Amino acid sequence: MINYNVDAEGIATLEWDLPGRSQNVLNEETMAAFAAAAQKALADPAVRGIVVASAKADFIAGGDLDMLLKATDAQAMSDNLKLWHKLFRTLETAGKPVAAALNGATLGGGLELALACHYRVAADNPKARFGFPEVTLGLLPGAGGTQRAPRLMGIQPALLFLTEG
Repeated sequence: MINYNVDAEGIATLEWDLPGRSQNVLNEETMAAFAAAAQKALADPAVRGIVVASAKADFIAGGDLDMLLKATDAQAMSDNLKLWHKLFRTLETAGKPVAAALNGATLGGGLELALACHYRVAADNPKARFGFPEVTLGLLPGAGGTQRAPRLMGIQPALLFLTEG
């Protein structure tokens, strides 16, 4: 689910590759696997930097709609979101550079993950899309996108993402 590799230069690649799905999505399993891989890279003194990438044509398509539709415990969802917030903040403040390699669509929580990285590099891909489609359903980005987007892009460009998706 998360391929982990450290090269000779000390760069850890955390590559999302959700089996059985055409796109990577965020759910309890993928988030836990990514958190474990990220913690491993951050704790390893041989790792000098981290690249977050995807083995699929797109980066991350956002939250797993099946998981969201089946959710019945608001407290459990809130607790999971708090863990995601903590991980993103850990990535931001751990002292190792973290880069996101955005090869295609980067949506919802996938964009929030990219915004939590220190660097973002997007492929020259005409099919790539970046945004928060959840806002078209009346939902706000839940993992820090409402704060990181304006800080990184400026308020006017961020408002387009935060109000139009």
